[in-house]
Amino acid sequence: MTITNEEIFSSPYNSIKSFLNGISGLDTRNRFKANWIHSSLPNINDKGFDGYPFIVLSISIGEDKKSFDNSTSEKVFRVMISIYSKDSSEIDVISNKIFSNFKTIEDFGAKELSSSPIAWNMDLNGQKISFRNIGLIMKERI
Repeated sequence: MTITNEEIFSSPYNSIKSFLNGISGLDTRNRFKANWIHSSLPNINDKGFDGYPFIVLSISIGEDKKSFDNSTSEKVFRVMISIYSKDSSEIDVISNKIFSNFKTIEDFGAKELSSSPIAWNMDLNGQKISFRNIGLIMKERI
């Protein structure tokens, strides 16, 4: 998928979501046609909620190194992949797969990766939910 200025917000999101969906065994529950990658936190009490684990994917975009005519610049994509699960070992499995496949993302030039330690919080039903954030910084001149 080529990232263009005309679809500067949807193209990177779709590219990263396709990358995640393409990682074999990433979903530790092996759901068929799983709806487990979201653009914001899902309503866990909603009838359509597909359960834990799930991923929240968000992307912000910046601009660097503009050209003289302002038609081309280096776009900086800051990607946040947040992994939520009831079992912290699932978070490690998912994180390992993302890290080991990170270099296969083809739609961006320069790539950097970082992560947070596992933390936890309580969900709306009082269950302990663990999470980790994986940050990607990628650049592409368009």
